[in-house]
Amino acid sequence: MLTTIQIAGLQTFGYHGLFEEERRLGQKFTFDIDATLNPAPTHRDDQLDASIRYDAVVDAAVSLAGELTYQTLEALGEAIAIGLLRRFALIDSICVGVSKFSPPIPHTLDKVGIVVRMVRSDLADLTSHQRHLSAD
Repeated sequence: MLTTIQIAGLQTFGYHGLFEEERRLGQKFTFDIDATLNPAPTHRDDQLDASIRYDAVVDAAVSLAGELTYQTLEALGEAIAIGLLRRFALIDSICVGVSKFSPPIPHTLDKVGIVVRMVRSDLADLTSHQRHLSAD
């Protein structure tokens, strides 16, 4: 059985953005996270052994979003996806959506955003890519 933990509409305030003004003034960001866990035979035993605490995922995502500043939503979303995969061994794949509601765009819109999808095996690819870059 596959189980996906869903966290929708997690709001934080951050200092991310392409423009210096966005990074200086900050703005509201919203995160939508779908974390698919390793297969479990059942959840009928009603124990947390085959799952993870939602509050721990939320706390980790907020912490990761505040550790560094990013110019792009893509980099922010990837950092959160990598961080959650590294912190929670039971997560097999993850989708992290990042939206902002006040982009510096001279048109009326509700929000702009991205979605980053990663699987656990992507972490090994990242490690080998980082080793390759440091060898250059």
